Amino acid sequence: MALINFDDFYGQSVTIEDQYLYYLQEHLWVQVCQDNVYRFGATHAGVILVNGFKFLDYAVEVADEVDVDDSILFVETFKAMVNLTTPVSGRVFALNDKLVGEGAKILEEKYYEEFMFALKCDGLDEAGVFITAQHYLEALEAGDVDHCGAGARVMRRNR
Repeated sequence: MALINFDDFYGQSVTIEDQYLYYLQEHLWVQVCQDNVYRFGATHAGVILVNGFKFLDYAVEVADEVDVDDSILFVETFKAMVNLTTPVSGRVFALNDKLVGEGAKILEEKYYEEFMFALKCDGLDEAGVFITAQHYLEALEAGDVDHCGAGARVMRRNR
């Protein structure tokens, strides 16, 4: 595993782990596991964009079937209340119960250590949905796809 550092992300240094794929629209890292299971977590950049987590509650249960854009969890951040949706269709394989309620604060320091949810997705075209760590870095550097709570997209101003 190698870390990629981006030293000027809203005045902070961001790390990106190259072992993961990324879902840019929601700033999620994606770990490809065995048997078509994909674990999703909040990226370091995503944590910075929402200014930290206060509360999390799941909108689904293990074994539920979900489609693209279905609600999977609700999170209250220091900037907004966000309804996180699934980037792919599949079956809910696991939920990280440690994050429920105020446990969401764990994500502020353990963003690459704690997953939020896992989906079992048969026949998923990974390249059609996710991007590599290098492409995620390039998107952050470009500054035109940042997410700022409540689904609003903002343009990052390059200095």
